[in-house]
Amino acid sequence: MSKWVQIRDSIEDALKVDAVSKNMKADFVTWLGAEGTDFAQKAVDSINEECKKDAATETGWCKIRDAAVIPVTLNIGMYVLKLVLEKAAAEKL
Repeated sequence: MSKWVQIRDSIEDALKVDAVSKNMKADFVTWLGAEGTDFAQKAVDSINEECKKDAATETGWCKIRDAAVIPVTLNIGMYVLKLVLEKAAAEKL
């Protein structure tokens, strides 16, 4: 067995949780809504910014992709993620 497999298996063993409680799920959703979406939003913002810069020099389909398709898709994805997390947190799992 290689070192990588041993490391991977030890990480998997450490992360195994036999009983997931409602509190654990609620805490995870709360954390994900508060900190996880902030991280994701920063990533989306930097990708959108880079796409807008690239769109100025692109032509044809690539210009449409960089100017509209990628930014709109990422923004809609973030909106849906935040909405789902808000609804999940409101239900108090």
